[in-house]
Amino acid sequence: MYELLIVLDKELQTSLNRQIYEQIRKAIFQGVLHHGDVIPSTRLLAEQLQVSRSVVIQAYEQLQSEGYLIMKKGAGTYIAENAANENNSRQEATQKVNNYDIFTNASHIVSVVNSPPIVSDEQQNSAVFDFRYGVPSWEAFPMDRWQKVLAEACRKATPDILGGYGPAEGSYRLRKEIARLLRSTRAIPAVPDQIIITAGATQALDMISRLFLKNGDRVIVEDPAHPVLRETFCFAGGNVVSVPVDEEGLRVQDIEPIINEQNGNHGDVKLIYVTPSHQFPAGMTMSQQRRIELLDYANKNNTYIIEDDYDSEYRYVGQKVSALAGLDSSGRVIYVGSFSKSLFPGLRIGYAVMPASLIKSFLAIKCITNRMTPTLEQEALAEFIASGQYARHVNGMGKLYGARRSCLVQSLHRHFQDRVTAYGDEAGLHLLIQLKTEVTEELIADKALQCGVKVYPASEYFVISKPKTASFLLGYANMTEFQIERGVELLAQAEEQCTRNIEQEAVPKVI
Repeated sequence: MYELLIVLDKELQTSLNRQIYEQIRKAIFQGVLHHGDVIPSTRLLAEQLQVSRSVVIQAYEQLQSEGYLIMKKGAGTYIAENAANENNSRQEATQKVNNYDIFTNASHIVSVVNSPPIVSDEQQNSAVFDFRYGVPSWEAFPMDRWQKVLAEACRKATPDILGGYGPAEGSYRLRKEIARLLRSTRAIPAVPDQIIITAGATQALDMISRLFLKNGDRVIVEDPAHPVLRETFCFAGGNVVSVPVDEEGLRVQDIEPIINEQNGNHGDVKLIYVTPSHQFPAGMTMSQQRRIELLDYANKNNTYIIEDDYDSEYRYVGQKVSALAGLDSSGRVIYVGSFSKSLFPGLRIGYAVMPASLIKSFLAIKCITNRMTPTLEQEALAEFIASGQYARHVNGMGKLYGARRSCLVQSLHRHFQDRVTAYGDEAGLHLLIQLKTEVTEELIADKALQCGVKVYPASEYFVISKPKTASFLLGYANMTEFQIERGVELLAQAEEQCTRNIEQEAVPKVI
């Protein structure tokens, strides 16, 4: 039974039964009461409000006569179906009025941002073998060690850490450890004052967009790239210009011709976004010559480069490559990193290494949009790095992921033979594969899911020239070798079944 929250004012000229009537009716209109909700009997409500039962009876009878209530002996009193329908129509009308003023902005949001689909528990759990990319191994994470440093951070927490908001730029100790890490592993001569802690790399990219872009400003983005990345820049008012990559990375030589086709000035390019260590999703590493060309373009055109170093911790072939920011002597590169791939995404700690000239402005945006990043997690992470546990974890994961990557490559060639080409297998946590098949990505992905395998079609990441045959992103970090082998086997069976279905449909039927 629903307990009614009714407040009577005996000083009002409005009768008590009218006050009860109006408050119940209002609760129905506001959606507080719904069709089928059982409300207190006249006797119980009279006792609750300390009024005569006849007062409540008058109110209920009025509501019943207008179609809001149904009163049945033995079944109680409950909200009528017609009342709920009327409530919905009124809510829709009210929503249209309330949305009028924000319609323009709302339509802008919808035009640039594709809302993620709502996934049911059944859909979420339907895939036994999920080749989800960008996800580290959860079962291999040293949770016991992380819990210890987190508990230690709680024990040592001072009133300033727990009771205050802390500096917007983040924990000095963490920024110092990140600076040391970047100098030793990425050849970036960063100092703590340049490093701003953010809620993951996504927030860093959002704030950089806010800092630089106004309506119509051009942003050069690699093609292919993640659709959400393009949406981030568009949401800030940017005009995203896709420029293709080749085996050496972003084709810097194509920037001017593409802009000229749009009748634009090169000075309109405010930002260039690249993933030089391991291009997402194609996987190549930007060559040294191409890096020099990119820095030269940025200097000549007063443009800033965003270097997203999203999974540079893991390289399996050849020597590790240094960051683009390590070559930058003019303060043109904004380096963005996070711990989502090396530790776990739920940590939500990332950072931006800002050129000195941009620190003050970037911090101002940080203060407005996100005053601080959780302090206890920052202190725990600082200790995790300083104690050497982070480096040991990354080294161990590199060996584990290397074995899983080899398993995936071998399984693909075993089951697809010469009908598969894999890209980006030298580094990272995923592969981009292209199949020689007449079957579409959608058909293969749907059939694979029916077999318990989830794969991720790659076409949506391309703007200029989409793959000519079915292509997929396959993550392997969070799968065992058995799961990888079995998942590829089922994927191959799904593709073969789709091919047979197409061939059977193409055979003329004899009548």
